[in-house]
Amino acid sequence: MQRPVVGDNWGKACARSIVKISESWLVKTILKPILFLLPPTLLTTIATRQGLPSNISQYIPSNAASFINDSAIAILIGAYIYIVIIKALYSLIYNYSKPSRELLVSDILAINKAFEIIVSDKYKRMSDEAKIALKSTNMCPSSTFMRITKPEQQIALLVSGVRRVFEQIDETDALFRVGLLKVENNKSTEWVCFEPMSHPPRTEASQLASPYSTVSLAIKRKTIIVIEDIQRALSVTEKDKKRYLESNTQKNDQGSQLCYPIIHAGTGKIEYVLSIAGNKKGCLIEKHAALYAWILEQFAIRIALEHSLIILKEKVNER
Repeated sequence: MQRPVVGDNWGKACARSIVKISESWLVKTILKPILFLLPPTLLTTIATRQGLPSNISQYIPSNAASFINDSAIAILIGAYIYIVIIKALYSLIYNYSKPSRELLVSDILAINKAFEIIVSDKYKRMSDEAKIALKSTNMCPSSTFMRITKPEQQIALLVSGVRRVFEQIDETDALFRVGLLKVENNKSTEWVCFEPMSHPPRTEASQLASPYSTVSLAIKRKTIIVIEDIQRALSVTEKDKKRYLESNTQKNDQGSQLCYPIIHAGTGKIEYVLSIAGNKKGCLIEKHAALYAWILEQFAIRIALEHSLIILKEKVNER
């Protein structure tokens, strides 16, 4: 499974490579002890003896040889400082190599819980239908299919799950609103569902078809778009750099915005866009886009599956 790398750059990539190499058997058991212990051990041994042997003195500058012969205490202190610096340097590289944000166990459990609710709903429906089938002597396949498949209900549960997961991974105590937009001809046409129900979308889907909206930009680029600060995005005046539509946004509104396009493998088109809005500036961070995309991909696959069932049900109804 591909692990999301968050807030990555070439420096972090190099640091991870160094850490990976340093954890290999050869480096850990042979090269590390040599690097850490050999230089200070040699200098300490020489400094505490009666000066440098003549066969060694001839290979180093006279000033350096005199310093070693006359500065035993300084060398002992320097040897200790050398070890501290080397260890601190490695610790710095190791800490820098870590992603700026990782999924915690509680985050993963939240994702699992969201899917558990969805699967449990479908499991109950299938089990109830199976009980009926066991007692029936004459079943109609098309009627049974229509009864057991409820893609619209499953999609609503998935959208609700997205909201719960983002509230779990959030570190700012923001309130999130999540909506799913239907897309036709690369333009948003309607809100399929949204969470929470008490906070309906303030902007019509047709308005979000504007080329300056975050939704349209996600559709155009076919990738996740994250707006950390909606007020800052609104202050952009150049049309080719606009990434957020003003619409009903007030001057005192604060928050972040995320849009994620869902491509259906069967149609090859963007069928939906997930829109996530938080009510605090910076509750969604642009450099964490890879992490958000990884999380949303798990839900997008399942939404695309339910869309396949919608298509199949429509075809059954046409018969």
